[in-house]
Amino acid sequence: MIGAESLARWNNPTLGSVSPAQFIPIAEQTGLIIELGNHILETGFRTLREWRDEGIVLDQFSINISMRQLTHHNFVAQVEELLKRYLDDALCRKLIFEVTESIVAEDINRVISVMNSLKEFGIRFSMDDFGTGYSSLSYLNRLPLDEIKIDSSFVGALDKNEEDRAMVVTILNMANILKLNIVAEGVETAEQLDFLINHDCHIFQGYFYSKPLPKEQFDAYCRNRA
Repeated sequence: MIGAESLARWNNPTLGSVSPAQFIPIAEQTGLIIELGNHILETGFRTLREWRDEGIVLDQFSINISMRQLTHHNFVAQVEELLKRYLDDALCRKLIFEVTESIVAEDINRVISVMNSLKEFGIRFSMDDFGTGYSSLSYLNRLPLDEIKIDSSFVGALDKNEEDRAMVVTILNMANILKLNIVAEGVETAEQLDFLINHDCHIFQGYFYSKPLPKEQFDAYCRNRA
């Protein structure tokens, strides 16, 4: 195991478990994503430091960043303040901020500037859910990315659909040409894993290894694998 991804979950006393597919778009529309995103960053940074102090060592730790966050005028300053509060240089280099292909709908020069400012702290960038949006190769080549994540819908169809198998192979070849790390999302079966390994994909995420876990269960999961 090389890393983990921080996922937002909301358990409300009245509503019960609320899916992020419900509350994240509302937070985006209302502007609350800035406050929520800052809370997620702070919780993630603090957790990463706690894990290191407890002997749980990860090579990378991914956090999703919304476009509204990334383009907010104070985002870089907020990240810098939290980094100084919780992380040292070595832990900063473990951070990966995940963005989506919708990034290309923004002011691309502004986005690149912000990403480069954050990379000065050691933070890396990943494009999440790759293949489902509308980014072009020209944008992909311009953005200072370190990693792309093949969307789980393609991985889930590897056992059934020749077109999706061809799409995955194309993405893998393109990422290798661009010298980007590749993560396959949504890996659930040994057959999917074998296909990906045979086509030079070496990082996998999905239920084949574990469902998302609360922090305490993740701590135990890591110790049991040590």
